[in-house]
Amino acid sequence: MTDPAGVDLDRLADYLARHRPDLAAGPPRARLISGGKSNLTYLLHIGDRELVLRRPPLGHVLATAHDMAREFRVISALAPTEVPVPGALLRCPDPDVIGAPFYLMERVTGEVYRTRAQT
Repeated sequence: MTDPAGVDLDRLADYLARHRPDLAAGPPRARLISGGKSNLTYLLHIGDRELVLRRPPLGHVLATAHDMAREFRVISALAPTEVPVPGALLRCPDPDVIGAPFYLMERVTGEVYRTRAQT
């Protein structure tokens, strides 16, 4: 299986083994979740877990427009509130790991709202 564009799965596995061994239960597999407007979203399968990885788009981007740290902080801050958000698991600011800063969060199933009329 080839790595999806934007994620080096071998380097990701090495990083997880060093920084979050509880998330390194086997070799990761990933697929791009299409339909996003900006940052890229991947569904990861690691062992029997499903996680979500978020990273900026491929190519040159403005760091302030695609700030993974900001997304991670917002999700983390909302976690203890009544706002339903996935659990924020790991933030990696090092672009050398997969080619860009990224973060991991729990996968939460449900409806994806793509238009205002759906709410």
